[in-house]
Amino acid sequence: MKKIFILIAIFVSGNVFSQGIEFEHGTFDEALEKAKKENKLIFMDCYTTWCGPCKWLAKNIFTQEKVGDYFNKNFVNVKMDMEKGEGIALNKKYGVQAYPTLLFIDSNGNEVQKLLGGMKAEELITGAKTALDPSLRISALTEKYNNGNRDYDFLITYLKGLKREGDRDKMQNVSREIIAKTSLSEYMNKEQFYIISGANFAYNSKEYNYLLENKHKLKELLEPFEYGSIFTSPIYGYLNEFAKKCESLEALNTEVESCNKKFDLGDVEALKKSFQYTYYLANNQLQTWYDSKIKNAELLKGKEQYIYNYHGICDEILNSPKLSSSSEIVNDFTKKAISFAADKETGIIMGNLMLAKLYLHGNDKEKALNSFNIFFDENAKAGGVNDHPSVSKLKSAIQSL
Repeated sequence: MKKIFILIAIFVSGNVFSQGIEFEHGTFDEALEKAKKENKLIFMDCYTTWCGPCKWLAKNIFTQEKVGDYFNKNFVNVKMDMEKGEGIALNKKYGVQAYPTLLFIDSNGNEVQKLLGGMKAEELITGAKTALDPSLRISALTEKYNNGNRDYDFLITYLKGLKREGDRDKMQNVSREIIAKTSLSEYMNKEQFYIISGANFAYNSKEYNYLLENKHKLKELLEPFEYGSIFTSPIYGYLNEFAKKCESLEALNTEVESCNKKFDLGDVEALKKSFQYTYYLANNQLQTWYDSKIKNAELLKGKEQYIYNYHGICDEILNSPKLSSSSEIVNDFTKKAISFAADKETGIIMGNLMLAKLYLHGNDKEKALNSFNIFFDENAKAGGVNDHPSVSKLKSAIQSL
């Protein structure tokens, strides 16, 4: 009798004091019913099997005791694979486009708040608290902003909300408004630098030049990736537009070198080539673009990235209205893809993937589906990822022809 009592006590205490978020195992409709009954919001972890940050959250954040204590008390918690079961319909309903996406949903099924990306426990709990306070939800903050509220403290609160949502376009406007009220120097610290990075100042603007003058301070302040991107992203944007409008390749190359003198861009010659392709397309030099791409791809022959480089060219052709409308280019590249697909040792997988896309472009359902099926089967044998969204989207597009 004593042993039975001890077992019961352990079982009960395990439920009471269990660590981490306790996720429901029923359907989404059942979660809605429970949320309505308990007058709670639903917290839904939208994940996929291939998403690294999703796995990191599940292993390192959702399992923490303080996270579990807060979420178990305040929410009905569910996990949904957005590519399987009812997760597919939920993905469509809530328009999930990035992973991980963390949604807070009311008992009527309406989204009230969203968090985007991996984050630390404190940030997750802070985001959850804003979901519970209607006045701090992004919809309420946006309404206040649209109605003219430009109070400094409010703008900071709104910017943090936009940052959690991953809304970079609105962040840019609000960050710039905040800095205009104060100064750049005020946010040259680790805790508040998100205000500067959110502003995304244009290359050669006075704000960009100020950051450039203080790059040594920023190098000590920021992580290497953020340090690099704060300077290179505006440069790349500027050079991309310059490449579309400049009169010659010589002028373009001179401008790339000029930018490199202001901030080290790394492999300048490779960068010149990259923007030369933009120049070729802008000036309708399609065959030059294609010949140059193929020539550079052939330099990688015998290396692992050789076939993947060709796959990248395939996507570039099909994603460009100018290139994809050139029958000469599409037909020639299709011949190359057929050659790859015939190579059972190294090209059968990616070759058939390229053919599936090319035949889809040509509205040839039978050939597209045949190539897709070969790709799918061979990729599975090789241990490849067949549940990636790009694979399922390609299959759906072919089937809908």
